Amino acid sequence: MSDAQAPVLAEVRNRIGHLTLNRPDGLNVLTLPMVRLLAERFEAWKNDPNVLAVVIRANGEKAFCAGGDVRAIYNSVKAGETEHEVFFAEEYVLDQVIHAYPKPVVALMDGLVLGGGMGLVQGATLRVITERTKMGMPETAIGYFPDVGGSYFLSRLPGELGTYLGVTGLQVRAQDALYARLADYCLPASMLE
Repeated sequence: MSDAQAPVLAEVRNRIGHLTLNRPDGLNVLTLPMVRLLAERFEAWKNDPNVLAVVIRANGEKAFCAGGDVRAIYNSVKAGETEHEVFFAEEYVLDQVIHAYPKPVVALMDGLVLGGGMGLVQGATLRVITERTKMGMPETAIGYFPDVGGSYFLSRLPGELGTYLGVTGLQVRAQDALYARLADYCLPASMLE
């Protein structure tokens, strides 16, 4: 697999660590190898004096990250395997690492940010969306609950908005995401580069 085909691209430029989710044809859904690659980079850069901050983004216009790979999770359960358990355990640890990261983390989000994608970005220091962003926790549609820290960040939204989003699985667009404090700034998609 060439570097360009890797599911997560990682590089340091101008003392900034850049992580790019690189599965645009699959809406950048998270797999166990992706979670492990992200965790490895965050750990490597945590105490590296040559890395002052981390930027996380994704290739493709349709999705920053449309959640976890539900098909792989389903197949693991159906086959009586344990990969789904390992995936969730490691994904939750990664989300906590981002929440407690000692350096600034900037999330640049374009397109869908759902489920596991929300877990990656809600702990970021600065959350930037575009006019094409749709954010949500759609897990209830498959009989699950808002995980990846959802009980933490949804409970801090204004009024009962977090309860509403967590129970309904509704997706919000850019303006509502800003109002709900799920994002900090909105830039035109053309400015993300």
